[in-house]
Amino acid sequence: MELLKSLGINSTLWIHVACFAVAYLSLSNFLFKPYAKALRERESRTVGNEERATRMLNEAVEINTEYEQKAKSVSAAIRTEYDKSRAEALHEYDKVVTHARAEAAKALDHSRELIATELGKAKTLLAQEIPSVTSTIASKMAGKEISL
Repeated sequence: MELLKSLGINSTLWIHVACFAVAYLSLSNFLFKPYAKALRERESRTVGNEERATRMLNEAVEINTEYEQKAKSVSAAIRTEYDKSRAEALHEYDKVVTHARAEAAKALDHSRELIATELGKAKTLLAQEIPSVTSTIASKMAGKEISL
């Protein structure tokens, strides 16, 4: 005991130990444990949110890639359908134009035949009228009636 007294330790040591124990338990229950609990919760939310954000970012990249692939495939399908429709339209156009040209050629040939027929009739009528017109012209020029 004398060693303790020489170090300056006396009976107040137990009072200090009791005060320390009460202060430690009080601080532990009211300060340290709630702080540690809040810290763990904060870390779990932060780490959990980071993991969730990373997962969501990866999912967004996958969805974007899938969207791009589908967009390309839809674009290719639309292009194919467009080319097919255009080819069909051009084929139909050629068919209609060919038919119209054939009809026009047929109508032109018919018109030429009709004109040739009418021209022949007109020539025949004129050929029949030539003697009477000639006699009328001659009579007018001579001043008297001349018949041929």
